[in-house]
Amino acid sequence: MFGVIIANGERLYDPCAYHDRLLLGLFGIMSEAELHQISQRLHQGERQKAARGELRFGLPAGLSLALSSQIILNPDEEVQARLCLVFSKFRELGSARAVMRYLRKENFPLPMRPLHGPAPHEVVWQEATNPRVLSILPNPGYAGAYVYGRRRQTVGAFVRTCICHA
Repeated sequence: MFGVIIANGERLYDPCAYHDRLLLGLFGIMSEAELHQISQRLHQGERQKAARGELRFGLPAGLSLALSSQIILNPDEEVQARLCLVFSKFRELGSARAVMRYLRKENFPLPMRPLHGPAPHEVVWQEATNPRVLSILPNPGYAGAYVYGRRRQTVGAFVRTCICHA
């Protein structure tokens, strides 16, 4: 319709010509199949690494990576104390929403590690919200567990023990 010509390293293709359109369609199908195979190999490598316990995720604010590549409690005592407070208040109050209301009433912000921004992966303090409390309570990392594959990944993708001895 517009007289467009498509070129690659080997030749020119005219989409108006039947044979060229057929070849372009086959190239598209083969490229899509190749991308699928590459993606499958990458995911298989990720699963194998996870099975060995070597796949690393971003750590929650209460945990840090030591120089020996071992996961340890965050050395900041204020972070440890605040997370201990969240777990103890959850045991006392019985709901994440009640914990969030308590933290807001007492003006206690929660530590978190943003993935993006001016200082990614550094602990920052933000106001307690229900999603933040709910991201802390069921996190298996605080129980010392390594988990993988709890959620199905789509395009692009730790439980309730206190980190202190209560």
